[in-house]
Amino acid sequence: MSEDPINLSNSTYVMVAVIMVFLNGLITLSNSAMEAVSRNRISQWVEEDKNDVKSARLLKFAERPYLYRYPNKLLNYIFMSVGFFSIIFMNEKLILSLVVYFLCLLSFSEIFPRKLAKQRSEELARGLCGLQNIVSILMFPIIWVALKFANVILLIFKLKTDVDEQEYSEEEIMSILEVGQLTGSLKEEGKKMIGSIFQFDDERAYEIMTPRTDVFMIDITDPPEEYVDQLMKLRYTRMPVCRNGSDDIIGILHIKDYLIKARESGFDKVNIEEILREPYFVPETKKIDTLFVELQKERQHIAILIDEYGGFSGIVTVEDIIEEIVGEIDDEYDEAEVYIEKIEDDTYLVDGNVDLDNLNEELGTNLMSETSETLGGFIIDILGEIPQDGYINQTIEFDNILFTILSVKERRIEKIRLKISRNDDIYNS
Repeated sequence: MSEDPINLSNSTYVMVAVIMVFLNGLITLSNSAMEAVSRNRISQWVEEDKNDVKSARLLKFAERPYLYRYPNKLLNYIFMSVGFFSIIFMNEKLILSLVVYFLCLLSFSEIFPRKLAKQRSEELARGLCGLQNIVSILMFPIIWVALKFANVILLIFKLKTDVDEQEYSEEEIMSILEVGQLTGSLKEEGKKMIGSIFQFDDERAYEIMTPRTDVFMIDITDPPEEYVDQLMKLRYTRMPVCRNGSDDIIGILHIKDYLIKARESGFDKVNIEEILREPYFVPETKKIDTLFVELQKERQHIAILIDEYGGFSGIVTVEDIIEEIVGEIDDEYDEAEVYIEKIEDDTYLVDGNVDLDNLNEELGTNLMSETSETLGGFIIDILGEIPQDGYINQTIEFDNILFTILSVKERRIEKIRLKISRNDDIYNS
């Protein structure tokens, strides 16, 4: 080892290393405390006291986290390096000294301050925000130059320079939720709900709609006796009204308006066309987050979906959209629907309109289609033609699954028996 260029005693070098570990821990403590306090909590402090300087500083850091993250990271590097070279210059028991130094660095500059910050985040953040403000101001010139240099490199490689605004990606947050579920701090229902929120802005209306063939509609040209009984039986609050065919939707009938009018003049004398409300038409490809905002703004509860050819493809209600986040909402009039019923080991009775994603999730299958959303549509894709009554009990083999068509209704597959093979012998029942 070369001669000590500074010529200090070993005890001095040890003292320098100890001080560097302490300063490193202090910076880590400040950084962890700033990250642990939520922006909503800080905003609440600012609202409660407009003159609170500490809250104002913390809000600035929360809105622009690079103001403390980069300066703290730089100081961490500096303090760690100074401590490291102090140990190197000691020239005695180098390996042992370095091992002790890095153990102390890990324990007192990383693990301890981070655990402490999680338990005392608010008081530590308020207590250290003044020090953090000084550090950020002193380090700003160096950080500014580093940011400009980094941005130049990013631009050379044609990459974005403004990615710091999104602190966590969806993937990172979902990973955190997975850990929370495994540790028991987050329930399965909570994880699913948050996951649904992330998918909310990706789903389109046609993915959650009630298709035209399943929509109960009234034809304005039909006499009342053809729909009144069914109207009372189904107990829908709103329904589309068409004229001479489902593609010509002329309005939305509110059952409340209908009953008020029926009480005044009798069911047989209600002129439905007089009490219709304007339908709200939207393209079936509209994203449901946008649609939800529009329905709220327009004070609508039901949207009529139109396909690319101008035809009626289905409806979406506010309840349908909310159910994408919170799950099924059943009222006292909803009938319990069993889409997937296990009848024996690896054998299931499945409705044709069950969603493929839901089926895959529940049964562990991997059925995918670029053109169909439901199991019935998936099987029609395989058949290559519209099913008729003659297709009942017909079997279709796909991968390790045997499908048996049990019933067909109005050119749609209504019920399917699904048998999953675990040993490549799908025909042995």
